[in-house]
Order: sequence, then C-alpha cells, then structure tokens
Amino acid sequence: MDLTLMIWYFFCYSVLGYCIEVLYCSIGQKTLVNRGFLHGPYLPIYGFGAVFVVFIFVKITDNPGLFFLIACIGTSMLEYATGVLAEKLFSIRLWDYSSYRFNLKGRVCLLNSTLFGLLSLLVAYCIHPYLSAFILSVDEAVLDHGAMVIMLLLSVDTTSSVFRMSAFQKQLGEFKEKRKEIENRLSILRNFNGNKMLDGLRVKLNTELDELRLRLSISAKQILKAFPLLTSSNEEKRLLLETLRKTIRENALHRKLHSNKKRSKRRDD
Repeated sequence: MDLTLMIWYFFCYSVLGYCIEVLYCSIGQKTLVNRGFLHGPYLPIYGFGAVFVVFIFVKITDNPGLFFLIACIGTSMLEYATGVLAEKLFSIRLWDYSSYRFNLKGRVCLLNSTLFGLLSLLVAYCIHPYLSAFILSVDEAVLDHGAMVIMLLLSVDTTSSVFRMSAFQKQLGEFKEKRKEIENRLSILRNFNGNKMLDGLRVKLNTELDELRLRLSISAKQILKAFPLLTSSNEEKRLLLETLRKTIRENALHRKLHSNKKRSKRRDD
C-alpha cells in the first residue's frame, strides 16, 4: 500500500471518527461537545483503527460475522494500548470505563467494543469502497502534496497538545502544593479564632485559594470537556479533578442563570 494513500485514509477516518464521536457525545450530554486530545477536528485513534481493520483484516471481509468479532477484538486492543500509553506519558487516565459492565481495568468495555465492531462493518462494507474510489480519482500530485500538509499539521498539533497536557499536569501539581500550604496556614490561624488582627489574613488566604481553583478550572475546562471520563489512579488527583468538574458545572449554571435574567430584564423593559 502506497504511503501517501495510507496517510489520506488515516486522515479521512480520523476526521470521520471525530464527527461520530462528537455527535454521539453531544446527543448524550444534550450540548455540543468537542472531543479529542488534539486541537483539530480529528481523532487519530479512529484513523489507526480504520486503517488497521480495512487493510489487516481485508481477507476475512467475505465473512461478516468473523470480521465483526475480529474487529471488536482488534479495535479494543488498540484502545487498551492507547490508554496504557497515555497513563505512562501523563500519569492520568483519559477515560475510565470502570463503572461500565464487562470492562477490562477500566480501559475497554463490552459496549464500546461492540460499537467499534459495528463501525468497522460500516467502514469496510459501506464507506471504504466509495472513499477509496474517490481518493484514487484525485491527481497524484495533489495527493502527494496533501499528504505532506497532513503530516505537518498532525505533527504540529500533536506536539502542541502534548505540551498542553504536560502543562496541565504541572499546574495540577503546583495547585496541590500551593493548596496544602494555604490550608496549613489556615489551620494554624484557626487556633487564634476571635483575633481580629488575623481575620484579614484569613480572608486573604481564602481568597487566594479560590483564585487558584478558578484559574485551574479555566485551564482544565477544554481538557475535561474533551475527556469527560478523565481521571487518575492517584486518589488525591482524582478528587481534585472531580472538584474541577463541579466548579466548571457551577460556573456554567451561574452564567446561564445570569443570561436568563438579562434576557428577562430586556423583555420587561
């Protein structure tokens, strides 16, 4: 298989996977949800999965039942490996299916494996024949130059996204340390309740803690929206992520209520 064609198939299925994922999650959450680790509208795991299924299992497409079973297993292995790699790189879990029935260490579950198997059938029997015919009809020079642009785009996006996640990890660590420092100082001040001279310092420390939490929630908003099941095996970090989710939800509710009040006031005027 020509590398240029492989790049194009990978990119097209990454974009298609992004559209499916966004649609699926947006319907479930009843709001538009931007998914994915990268900034752009593509999910490489779908690209890898589709290329893997179409070209590795091509010899068994004459047996849909066997193809479905092998596709379920193959795509689940890919998702499991991706989850392990993300945990090794960032010490964080981008998804966790522990609450789902029939899951394997929270990294894969029967529901997702079945959905991936159905998507594989859709790709192999319905989408790929037409996509392949279209791409092969495009001028070879256009394909070559387009493939180079795709590789450059994905390289830049991946580098930027890795730095973004690393920065978020660093910010989480710094917040934990700063929070402990402030909470220790507040604990000491509790021994001097009633001392008006220290009331100002107590208020200042509480305000500083709230500001730290707000800044972290702003940084976390995009990442937590892209990965609603993001969690950590570290209990303290897991609780912090849950707190951030709660803060983001409360801020969104506050903005919605404020917006409704403004609209109501305009109607009254």
